[in-house]
Amino acid sequence: MAITELESDKALCKSKKLATVKVFLDDPGRWEALAEVDQIVDLKKAAEKLGKEKMDAFIKKSRLKIEGDELYLEKVKDDADRKMLMPFVREVRTKWILMEKVPAAERKDVVAKAKKENTVTEWDLLEFDEMYATCAKCGMSWDNKKGCVGNFGPSGSPVPDLAKKHGLSILSKVSELGESKKVLSSKDADELLKEVKILREKAPAEGKMIVRRIEGTLNRLEAMAKCSRDYNVGFYFF
Repeated sequence: MAITELESDKALCKSKKLATVKVFLDDPGRWEALAEVDQIVDLKKAAEKLGKEKMDAFIKKSRLKIEGDELYLEKVKDDADRKMLMPFVREVRTKWILMEKVPAAERKDVVAKAKKENTVTEWDLLEFDEMYATCAKCGMSWDNKKGCVGNFGPSGSPVPDLAKKHGLSILSKVSELGESKKVLSSKDADELLKEVKILREKAPAEGKMIVRRIEGTLNRLEAMAKCSRDYNVGFYFF
C-alpha cells in the first residue's frame, strides 16, 4: 500500500522522480541518433595484448565480478584502468534515448512513446543509501521513516474478513482495491482512520491472537491514512 506522494510539493523525492533521464523505445525511429552508447571491453583481446598477468591484477584490484569475455567500461572507476582498456572497446548503440539530447519541444513525445517501466528517472539512479537518507528526512515517509510504501500485512491477514464482519467499506474490499489499484482520496483516509479505530475496538472480542496478528497492519494503515489526510494526497493498495 502507498500514497500518491507526487501530488504534494512536500515530497522530497518529487523533483528527482519527475526528472526523466532516459527511456527505452522498441523502435527509436528518428531519435535513434540520440540513443545511449555502451562501451564494451573485449577482455580476451585485452589479455592477448596486455598479458594475462596484468589483466588478473586489474581484476583483483578492481574487485569486479567478471562473467564471460566482456566488461562494460562504465563499471571501471579508475581512470588509469579505463585508459588502459580503451583500445579494446567497441561501441554498441542501445535503444535507450538520452533525454538531455532530445530537443525540448520533443521530450513529451519521447516519454509518451515509452512504457512506464522503461523509464529511468534521477531517483532511479540514486544509490540505495541516498534514497533511504532522503526518505528518513521526509515528513511523508509514513512507514517508520523508511518510505511512503509499505506492506499491508502477511498473506492471509484476518483484517479483510474482520472488516466484512463489521461492515467496513474500505478494509473489507482491500483485495479488490489492490487488483484495480484504485486511488482513494484524502477524504477516504478519514474513513479509513474510523475503520481502523473500529477494528481496534472490536478485535479483543476475537481473542488475543487476532489482536496480535492485526496490530502491525492497523498501525501501518493508520500511519498511511494520517499521511494521506495531513498532506492531502491519495492512497492505494496493490
